[in-house]
Amino acid sequence: MTTLAAPGATLTYDVTGRGPVLLLVPGGPADAAVFTAIRPQLAEDHTVVTFDPRGLGRSPLDGEPTGDTIREHAEDVHRLLTEVGPADVFANSGGAITMLDHVVRHPGDVRTVVLHEPPVTRYAPAGALDGPDIPALFRDQGLAPAFAAFMTTLGIDPAPPLDPRAEGNFAYFFGRLMPATGAYDPDLDALRATSARLVVAVGEKSGGQLAHETGLGLAADLDLKPELFPGDHGGFIAEPDAFAARLREVLEGR
Repeated sequence: MTTLAAPGATLTYDVTGRGPVLLLVPGGPADAAVFTAIRPQLAEDHTVVTFDPRGLGRSPLDGEPTGDTIREHAEDVHRLLTEVGPADVFANSGGAITMLDHVVRHPGDVRTVVLHEPPVTRYAPAGALDGPDIPALFRDQGLAPAFAAFMTTLGIDPAPPLDPRAEGNFAYFFGRLMPATGAYDPDLDALRATSARLVVAVGEKSGGQLAHETGLGLAADLDLKPELFPGDHGGFIAEPDAFAARLREVLEGR
C-alpha cells in the first residue's frame, strides 16, 4: 500500500505482479477491493495497479469536496500514472467515465484503454432513467432510502447490509460521483482524435441493461466494434479467470 498526495485528497494505491503496467479503475462507489478476485490472475504477467479513488475507501478527502468531480478524478489518474505509468488501463462503469475525460487531457499516459460498460447517459434507452432521482433522495432523506432505491434499480431486492466503509463510499457516490457521472457528456471529436487506443467493452450477460446499452451507443459513435467480455457489469468479480483471459486477448489486439 502506497499513498500519493493530491490537491484536496490523499490517494492510496497498491502494486502487485511483474510485467507491463496495467491500471484497474473501479466504478461508482467501488474501490480497489472490487478487483480482489481478478488481481492475482492479471498479476501473473502484469504489474497491476489498483487504487481507491478520492473520497472512497482508503483515499480520504482533505475537507469538503470542491470543483469538477470527473476532472478531479481524471487528474488523479494522471498523477498516479506519472508515478507508475505509462500503462494499459481497464476501467469499469463510472471509472470508464473518468478515463473518457482523462484520455482527452493526457493521452500520453496510456497505451490501450478498455472502457467496460461506460454509463454515458446520452445513449440511455428511452425510459431507462425514469426511476427515482437517487442523488436527490440522498440529499432529502439520507443514505438508507437512496441505497435501497439504487439496489432496486439494479434489480437487487432486498438491499444487502452496508458496513461502515461501504456506507462512506455510497455517501460520496450519491452526493458527488453519481450526479457528475450522469451529467458527463464526452468530447467525441477529441476521443476520435486521441493517440490512445480505445476499446469499448460490454458484458455477454448484460444485454438490455443500461450500461450495456450505453456502451453500445458510445462504440457506435466512435466507430468502434464493441468487444464482448464474460459475465455482466461485474464479470471480473463473478468470472475472474475467463475475464482475465479475455482482457489479455483485447490488450494484445486479438
